[in-house]
Amino acid sequence: MSQYLYHNKGIYTCNGRHFHNKIDAIFEANVSGRHVEWDYHHSTFGQHQWHIDPPVELEELYKQRALQLRQAYDHLVLFYSGGVDSWYILKMFIKYNIKLDEIYMYGPFKAEEKMYDQLGLDRSPGYYTREIRQSLPLLKKLVADHKIKINVFDWTEHIIKAADDRDWFYTAGVRFDPTCMVRSKFHKIFRDHSEMRHKGKKVGFVYGIDKPRLLRDDHSIYFAFLDVIMTTGTLPTNDIMGEYWENDEYFYWTPNMPELSIKMSHDVVKYLTTSNQINLIKHVKNIAAFHDESYYRQVNRAIYPLWDHDIWQVKKPTSAIYNEQSKWFLDSDLEAKLKWESSIYELERLCGKQWFNENSVRNGLKGHLSPLYKVADYKVDQ
Repeated sequence: MSQYLYHNKGIYTCNGRHFHNKIDAIFEANVSGRHVEWDYHHSTFGQHQWHIDPPVELEELYKQRALQLRQAYDHLVLFYSGGVDSWYILKMFIKYNIKLDEIYMYGPFKAEEKMYDQLGLDRSPGYYTREIRQSLPLLKKLVADHKIKINVFDWTEHIIKAADDRDWFYTAGVRFDPTCMVRSKFHKIFRDHSEMRHKGKKVGFVYGIDKPRLLRDDHSIYFAFLDVIMTTGTLPTNDIMGEYWENDEYFYWTPNMPELSIKMSHDVVKYLTTSNQINLIKHVKNIAAFHDESYYRQVNRAIYPLWDHDIWQVKKPTSAIYNEQSKWFLDSDLEAKLKWESSIYELERLCGKQWFNENSVRNGLKGHLSPLYKVADYKVDQ
């Protein structure tokens, strides 16, 4: 690709109109009766031959992606959760001596810390700052001697205060769990990066999105992008608001290097085939395949060989809105929780229940898939 593509979170279309905001597209659909479609750079990804395994090692592509980001920005910030996706990005920057300026971690540390001792090594979803705390010694060991700044942001009080804005969901766009009240305004709350931009620096915010999400029918295995997965790290708020100086980067799912997603997909298929686990790839009619921990675990082994796969981690959240990532908030008797609930029920009224999973805002917006990109053949008796 001759020119680097910024502002690349995709776009919704309905009735010939284009929207950065899924809510706006839904409003248009309700008026026009037309379908909403989501385009995540199909003009780029659709030009590639997904069924051909790129003749390059996966780690080389990781390295090239890190170099590509380094060349695109003056200041690079990695959002780090302690999980494998972000850890592997950090590992590639360090292994190949590619400068990373900053690591950023966020969470409701103040609200959750009282549960650390009680929960111990319980892997049940919830209280995810335990995972960040657990990862800190390893993180500090990794960044030693590399002059990478580590910032830790406690957003407990910010989430509580953010509930006063009953219309916050509009700029969240796709995902509406309590963390999104702050996640959608992160760049405005934390000012250091804004000051860098005022000085003329181009700042890139890197997220570990995402490992291959593979689906199948009775004949083929496919890769697909899913819009709601992309919002697990960052939201489309900057595009919705027209604030194009805020550059969020998906490390793995990027139109600036389609070969990376293609290679990752082929490595997963090969690993699952040789280990007789190909049936972990669920049928395309079963969207729950995107949230299968058994699948995640094996995919991580296929594409992240340097990771310690026995390391302790909390299980992933099980839903989009009332999820365990906000358990401290949902279990509370805070007035802010009542305000947040009031706002999401207003969202349900404005959009209509039919746009939500199981006709309830509590289960999140229905996802939009990209076109299916065929990676390999599938035999029913595999």
